[in-house]
Amino acid sequence: MPYYCSVEAHPFDRYAAYTDLAALNAASEKPLRKSLRVNTLKTSVEAFKVWAKKEGWQLTPVPWCPEGFFVERADRSTALGKDLLHLLGHVYMQEAASMLPVALLDPQPGEKVLDMSAAPGSKTTQIAARMNGTGVVVANDVQEKRLQTLKSALYRSGVPNALLTRKQGQWFGTRMVERFDRVLCDAPCTAQGTVRKDASALEYSSERSIHGMAALQFSLLESAVHAAKVGGRIVYSTCTLTPEENEMVVSRILNKYCEQVTVLDVTGRSEIRNQRAEIRAQRSALHQALKDSMTVQRELQKTGNWSLTSDLYPFLRLWPQTYDTEGFFCAVLRKRLPTAERVFERPALFQERPLRRREQEKIGAFLTELYGTSFLHEGDQLFELDGQLLLSTEDVQDFPLLTKDYALGFPFAKLLKDGRCRLTHDLAIARGMMATSNCMEMKDEQLHELFAGRDTTCSKTIDGDVILQWQDLAIGVGLAQQGVLKNRISRWLVQLTSE
Repeated sequence: MPYYCSVEAHPFDRYAAYTDLAALNAASEKPLRKSLRVNTLKTSVEAFKVWAKKEGWQLTPVPWCPEGFFVERADRSTALGKDLLHLLGHVYMQEAASMLPVALLDPQPGEKVLDMSAAPGSKTTQIAARMNGTGVVVANDVQEKRLQTLKSALYRSGVPNALLTRKQGQWFGTRMVERFDRVLCDAPCTAQGTVRKDASALEYSSERSIHGMAALQFSLLESAVHAAKVGGRIVYSTCTLTPEENEMVVSRILNKYCEQVTVLDVTGRSEIRNQRAEIRAQRSALHQALKDSMTVQRELQKTGNWSLTSDLYPFLRLWPQTYDTEGFFCAVLRKRLPTAERVFERPALFQERPLRRREQEKIGAFLTELYGTSFLHEGDQLFELDGQLLLSTEDVQDFPLLTKDYALGFPFAKLLKDGRCRLTHDLAIARGMMATSNCMEMKDEQLHELFAGRDTTCSKTIDGDVILQWQDLAIGVGLAQQGVLKNRISRWLVQLTSE
């Protein structure tokens, strides 16, 4: 179907044969429903439900994500993004449709997973939570600014098993062939599906931009296929609506690698038996998304724009009006045979130095004496960079990365000149509830003073570094001196809570 030419035409006019155009336009003019995902690295879905009930929130489950919820609030005086659970990383503000790719990727604990275009971090943190902090998540992006945003999201979410890289996504298809159990290719796109939160998204809907993006997406998806192990799963997703960037990109891959790659029907029409209840619910909810993509494929066949003329593939298309979400597209592929030759090279050294076992035990002993716990779990590995200790895992340490990493783990403690170490805010809000000594239960008025950027009072029996706790939440760190608690809560947290 040719793209629109008239300046008066609306970019969505080209979809008249694919869907109800009036419903698409009406849905695209509505604001998005608020949704969030529970970060199970820090809390449980049940604990979140208790918090939501106390706050008076009405929750509706996201059909394809057991940890995802639409949230309705009678009191909207405070932005949902400023709720304390979000600021402390217990929940992540994430659009419901963007939760679908990781749900389909279905990462498992202990696996090696690549997120090719990871920033700003919603899907990477979702992957890490699904893996329960084990295995390795290689989170890649090419832009420095976006990597900084990604790193902040991983720190706040308490993700220990991430390796950040700064590479073009195509690099993984040549240098990291068959290294990953699962690969997420959430590709750059024209982003038509995001118009409900960004009206300017349609400014990029020219024919030139669509076809330019499609060429880039094909090269990224091809690299994702190369990077996956034989037997591995690849998920391709975009937040746009154009067939050129969605069905047609994936069909070209399937045409080129017809023997090596197959597409999976994740709605499970032939395999829905003997599945967990939440998986059955997810698959049932996605039947309409499958039908909507097949409608597009049939129309492409009629116009001669479909490279394969016989089969209709079980791709998933989320029109904004179908599930009252953003527009989205997903396809799930399985690699059956090799598609590229593996490269065998000596892994690069991390920029961070892994601590020897004796060094790590010494730090653990110091923290145990002070807080009653080392804050370390089995399989954790500390690294050091410029006097900063970073918490990562042995799985990350053992992963053969063929380039110097951009970052790993999250800040654990700062090494002091006298040989001691001081815990970071990120460690405190991730594992501070493990402390049994040198921790202080905050009263509401004390918490308000700290969030206002002021010091507050404390018992004179407390002295030195302390972990601050409030209602089963670790808030951060402070310094107790002669009845005064010096405010060392993250400046970022203070700024947001005081606005």
